Amino acid sequence: MTMSEKTGKTQDEVAARENYRKAIVALNLKRPQLALELMSKVLRVQPENTHALALMAAAALRNKDYVQAEDAIREALRLDPQSSRNHLLYGIILLAKSQPLPAQRELEKARELEPLNPWPYYFLGASYLSFRPQPLADKARPYVYKAVELDPEEARLQALLAYQASIDGNLTLAQQAYLRALAREPQNAAILSDYGDFLLNYQARPQEALHLLKEAIRLDPQEKTTQQRLLQAIRAAHPLYQPILSYRTLLRRLPPSLRRGVGCGAVLLILVIGRLLLFLVNQIAELSITERSPQLLNIAVAMMCLGFLIISPYGLFLIYRAVMPPLLLFLIKRGWIK
Repeated sequence: MTMSEKTGKTQDEVAARENYRKAIVALNLKRPQLALELMSKVLRVQPENTHALALMAAAALRNKDYVQAEDAIREALRLDPQSSRNHLLYGIILLAKSQPLPAQRELEKARELEPLNPWPYYFLGASYLSFRPQPLADKARPYVYKAVELDPEEARLQALLAYQASIDGNLTLAQQAYLRALAREPQNAAILSDYGDFLLNYQARPQEALHLLKEAIRLDPQEKTTQQRLLQAIRAAHPLYQPILSYRTLLRRLPPSLRRGVGCGAVLLILVIGRLLLFLVNQIAELSITERSPQLLNIAVAMMCLGFLIISPYGLFLIYRAVMPPLLLFLIKRGWIK
C-alpha cells in the first residue's frame, strides 16, 4: 500500500468516526433521518462495523422503518452473535413489529448474556404486560421486580413497576412508584401520560389527570395514546361525566370475571327497563283505543314524552362528548388554552 493510499484510508476513517459521532447527536436530537444518512456514509467505509450497524438499526427503529432496522441488526448479530446489546435491540425491534414471541426469545438471549443488565428484564416484563386482551401479569411480575432490583433509580423501571402494581390491584405501590419515577424525570412525557391514565381510571381524579396529560401532550404532541387519554380526561373532568367515570373506576377495581358479570348485568337491566316502558306504553295505548278513554291516551302520550325527555338530554350529552374533546385537544396543542 502506497503512502497516498494510507493517507486516503486514514482520512476516510477519521471522517467515518466524525459521522458516527454526529449520528449519535442527531439521534439524541430526534432527527433519525439525518442519523440514517450519516450512518450510510460510515458503513460505506466500514461495512462490518457492528457498532455502526446497531446505531443504524436504532435510527431506523426511531424512524419507524422496521424492515431497515431488522436488516441492520441481523447483520450486526451475524458479525457478533454474542452481543447482549444487539440481541436486546433486536428484541425491541420485534416488539415494535408486534412479534412478541420471537422478541421474547431475543430478550432472553440478551438476559442470559448480560444477567445484571436491567433492560432485558424491563422489556420482557413490558412484553407480557402489553398482551391483549388481558396483560399476562403473572409472567411479567418476576421480570419487572428484577429490573427494579437491579436499578431502582431508573425512572422508566419505576413506571413499569407502577403499571404492574396497578394491574395487580396494589394501588398504593403504584402511586408511590409513579411519584418516584416523576421525581427522577419530571419532564418524561410517557411517564406523565401513564400517571395521568392511572389517576383517571384507577383513582377517579380527572382534574389532576387532565393537568398531567396536558403537560404530556405539550412535551410530545404527536403521541396518539396520550391524545386519546387527554380526550378521555376532558370528558371525565366535566361534572355530567362523573357518574360514568365512577362506574368505570369501580369496574376497573373488580376482578376480570366479576367485571364482566357486572357489565352484563347492567346491560340486561337497561334492556329490561326499556322493554317494560315500551310494553306499558303499548298496553295503555291499546286500552285507551278499546275503551275510548282520552285519559288513558293522555297517560300513554305522557309516558312517551317522559321517554323523550330522558333520551334527548342523553343524546345532547353524547354529541357534547363527541365534539368538545377533539376541539379542546386542538386548542391545547395550539397553545391557545392552558
